Amino acid sequence: MRKVRPTLRDVGREAGVSVTTASYVLSGSGHAARIGPQTKKRVLAAAKRLGYVGNSLPIALKRGYTDTIVLLVVTWSLASAQAQLLTDITRCAARYGLMTIVNVVSEDEEAVAFLGEIMSLKPFGLLLLWDFDVLPESELTDIAATGLPVVDLLPSGTDEIVSITADREQGFKLGTQHLIALGHERIGLLIHTIHTWRSSSRKLAGYKAALADAGICYDEDLLEEIAGPEFDHGYTGIKALLERRPDVTAVIGAMTDSVAIGALVAAQDKGIKIPDELSIMGYGAHPEGTHVRPQLTSIVVPYGEITQDAIETLITMRQDEHFRPQSAYKPTELIVRGSSGPVRKQPLLQMKTSLS
Repeated sequence: MRKVRPTLRDVGREAGVSVTTASYVLSGSGHAARIGPQTKKRVLAAAKRLGYVGNSLPIALKRGYTDTIVLLVVTWSLASAQAQLLTDITRCAARYGLMTIVNVVSEDEEAVAFLGEIMSLKPFGLLLLWDFDVLPESELTDIAATGLPVVDLLPSGTDEIVSITADREQGFKLGTQHLIALGHERIGLLIHTIHTWRSSSRKLAGYKAALADAGICYDEDLLEEIAGPEFDHGYTGIKALLERRPDVTAVIGAMTDSVAIGALVAAQDKGIKIPDELSIMGYGAHPEGTHVRPQLTSIVVPYGEITQDAIETLITMRQDEHFRPQSAYKPTELIVRGSSGPVRKQPLLQMKTSLS
C-alpha cells in the first residue's frame, strides 16, 4: 500500500498543539514569535519523527524567504581549517528543519560579488566565515537592513553585525599562561596574519597580555609568519623559526592543531625531544592531536555552543523583528597533554641536529 503523507494535523496531534500552532512554527510565520521555545522544539521534533514535508515553495513565496541558510566561507584554506565548524553548522541547522548551502570562494572580490546577488536566493539567514582585516561593512549593513539575519562566525568588525565565535584572546592568554607557568619565556608563534587578521589579531592580543602580566617583554622576532593552516605550513614554519631563533623553548601553532602537529613532527625528525627540549601547543583540540606522540596540548574551541547559538540566533531574528542579538564570544579551555612540559635548563642554540 502507498504510504500516506503526514499532514499538519498529524504534526499538531503528535506535538500536542493545534494545527494553527504547528503551521505557524513550520512556516516561519511572524505569529511564531508568540510561541514558546519548548513548544517550537516539540513541533519541529514531531515533524521530523513523522517525516512531514510541507509545500515549501508557496510558503517561501508568501513569506519572502526559504528554509535555506547560506554559509559564506572566504578562502579554501579557511574552509579546511574550520571543517568541524562547517559540519556542526550543517547538522545543527538540520535539527531545526533548515538546509545549509556552503559557498566557498577563493578571494574577497568573489565574496563581494556573491553578496551582491544573495538576496535573489531568498535565504533564511546568512552566516559568515570571512577573516580578512577589512570586510565590506557597508554591504553587510545594507543586507542586514533588508531584514536578512546575518551572523558572523568570526570576530565582527562592526557593531551592526552580530558575532558568535570563540574568545580567541582569552584562549591564547590561557595557553600562554600555561607555558609561562612551566618556566617558558621565549615562546614562538606560528601564525598567519595576512589573510586571517581578524582572528589572528585576537590570538596575538591574548599572547601579548599573558606576557605583559608575567613581566616578559614581547619580542616580535618570535613570530613566524606561515602561509596557511595545514600540516606542511607547520612543518616548514618551525624549521624557519628555529633557524632564526634557536633559543626558543616553546611554540604555539596559532592557527590549527594541524600546524602544531606539523611543527612537532618536523622537530622530532631532527632529533628534538618533545617536550624535554621543546614544548608545542595547538589550537582547536581536534581528535588528530591524540594520534601523535606525545599527545598534543591544545586550546579547546566550543564548536557545539557556537553553532547552536548561531542557528538559534538566526531563527529568533526571523521570528521576532524587534530582537536585537548581542555578540557572544565563547570561552575556550585548555587541555594539557604530553607535548608541553617544564622549560629545559640547557639552551637549544647548539643542538646536535641541524635544522637546515
